Amino acid sequence: MSESCVLYFVKYPESGKVKTRLGEVLGNDKAALMYRHFVQDMLRGLTRLHADLRICYVPGDSDLPERFKAWLGPQHSYYAQQGLDLGERMKQAMQQAFDDGYDRVVLMGSDIPDFPFELVQKTLNDLQHYDAAIGPAFDGGYYLIGFRKEYFRPEVFDGIRWGESDVYQPTVEKMRKARLEVQFLPDWNDVDTIWDLNVLYRTNKNSSFRKSSTFALLRENDALIRQYDIDLPGFAMNDKE
Repeated sequence: MSESCVLYFVKYPESGKVKTRLGEVLGNDKAALMYRHFVQDMLRGLTRLHADLRICYVPGDSDLPERFKAWLGPQHSYYAQQGLDLGERMKQAMQQAFDDGYDRVVLMGSDIPDFPFELVQKTLNDLQHYDAAIGPAFDGGYYLIGFRKEYFRPEVFDGIRWGESDVYQPTVEKMRKARLEVQFLPDWNDVDTIWDLNVLYRTNKNSSFRKSSTFALLRENDALIRQYDIDLPGFAMNDKE
């Protein structure tokens, strides 16, 4: 058993139940396929960490654990998320990990397929010196949150209006109120909409992410994604293919 643990929050990629905002443009089947690749690409990186990994899935049908094992492999540890809302599910998953003896725990979502696993490892290492860590998403949420055991404050998950545009700022305010020394990670693109997908595609054409299965799927949908082109700061027009 490692001293640190990563809680990887995922959903089963069922058409019409994941990435529904992407599905409005791509179609539900293609959106679910896109999410499937998100999860798989991220998992390849997370399995390289010097930490234990728990795949925390949204419960559903009774055979769901077996479907996850058939999809991602039986070698992983699977835990059903518990709680009425996202905050409760995150709080309980993190509390369970600390109760099981881990000293440093990081929880992250599955909507950031291009996030480097090296930054996750650095966050775990840095939690030996920081009390907590958080990574802001461009949409006002956050993609990662972590604590050192003795500084875990479950109340940071309470009283947040989940599903609204800004959950990052009130969470940070709760951390500051608890006098935690927080490690702030870089802002990142959390992919929920076709515009987010466009950003993912355009900003990774010269990165190592272009070798991923997600990027291969993006290339297959190049014409559609380009219909939603946006101007990005510092993004040169000659970067386009």
